Amino acid sequence: MHIIANMAKIQIGKGRSQIENTFEGLRITIPSKKNYFLIFFIGFWLIGWGFGEVTVLFQIFRPEMGAVKLFMLAWLGAWTVGGAFAIYVWLWNVNGKEIINVSSTEFQILRTVAGLARSKEYDVASIANLRSQLQTRSMFGSANGMEFCGISGGSIAFDYGHSTHRFGAKLDEAEAQHIVSTIKNKFPRL
Repeated sequence: MHIIANMAKIQIGKGRSQIENTFEGLRITIPSKKNYFLIFFIGFWLIGWGFGEVTVLFQIFRPEMGAVKLFMLAWLGAWTVGGAFAIYVWLWNVNGKEIINVSSTEFQILRTVAGLARSKEYDVASIANLRSQLQTRSMFGSANGMEFCGISGGSIAFDYGHSTHRFGAKLDEAEAQHIVSTIKNKFPRL
């Protein structure tokens, strides 16, 4: 006797990336992969961070603080930098995007979040060995720490001179291979 319970056919995934042919070449848009643990954890942490930020600001302006004021200023500086980083990681996980523009002469990787953009441009003639290359991800490894947060690294790599550069943060292997083959079909030099 065979019992079949709730059989469901698995749908083919579309992937996160969007590939467009443009006048100059290709534009690949990759939205950040949502890490809901980080979104919720950092969101709650930022509530406490904001409370600490405001509390210390009020304490600094109290006249009876004396010598403690110097320590509190140093603490506030470090706390503010840590909070700014946490806000960036939170915003990236909520609404960040990688935009890759490829033309016959230039390869641009643009990371944008909340209206702020960071761009890196590479000369196509100096790019070699474009490939999909998944890395083992660990929040504790020094090389992969920022990749765990989703704000660096990626599943697609290329060599540029004597260094390796990555993009396509947290892409699945099949999607990374699809992007690489699309770029190579349009620009065989890569």
